[in-house]
Amino acid sequence: MKLSKKELISIIQKTESFINPKIELEQYCIDANCAVDIIYYAGFEYNDINNAFIIDLGAGTGRLSIASAFFNASYVLSVDIDMFALEILKRNILSLGLSQVIFPMCADIEYFEISRRLLPTDMKVTTIMNPPFGVQKRFADRVFLGKSFNFSDVVYSIHLEHPKVHKFITNYIKRYNWKIDNVFPFNLVLERTFPFHKKKAKQITVNVYRFIKKNNKNFDG
Repeated sequence: MKLSKKELISIIQKTESFINPKIELEQYCIDANCAVDIIYYAGFEYNDINNAFIIDLGAGTGRLSIASAFFNASYVLSVDIDMFALEILKRNILSLGLSQVIFPMCADIEYFEISRRLLPTDMKVTTIMNPPFGVQKRFADRVFLGKSFNFSDVVYSIHLEHPKVHKFITNYIKRYNWKIDNVFPFNLVLERTFPFHKKKAKQITVNVYRFIKKNNKNFDG
């Protein structure tokens, strides 16, 4: 990656964010520093971004997608159910000249399917996602996790830091024959999104999980 971390954060900060966010979809915009930190974690610690096929589930306006593209991902598929969010993402892509790397797709994650046979066999498939925490719709993150395990080699997912959440995730992924490879405690900063938000930004404690298949020795880091 030719850009410095500081330069990439500056680029992400200048991208367009949500105009009319939908609370039922828990559309919160993570700040630029956090988006870049998470991609650096995946890219530098484990080399899961460079030359990989990235799938960003619940991409929103694309901060994780854009950071991945600048981290030399081969392709980024940005999936979101909200067409209005994807329109913003498209504008961001065009303004940054990333239309040959990032490909937006409007789809409900519950019904989203992609066949591994259609993907390059010599390319790692890394899914990154900031799924709904389940505040508006209980267990909303289950759909994201289950779906990502169908086509990924490695999965990065952001979840609230809580013993009950960790216990649930640990048990839930067993049915898919996946395991937690690492947990990265992280202070996630959410930018003020809705009118009822009083502060300019809110910090919440989360865990960034790195999941791998139990029988996959090629991507253990």
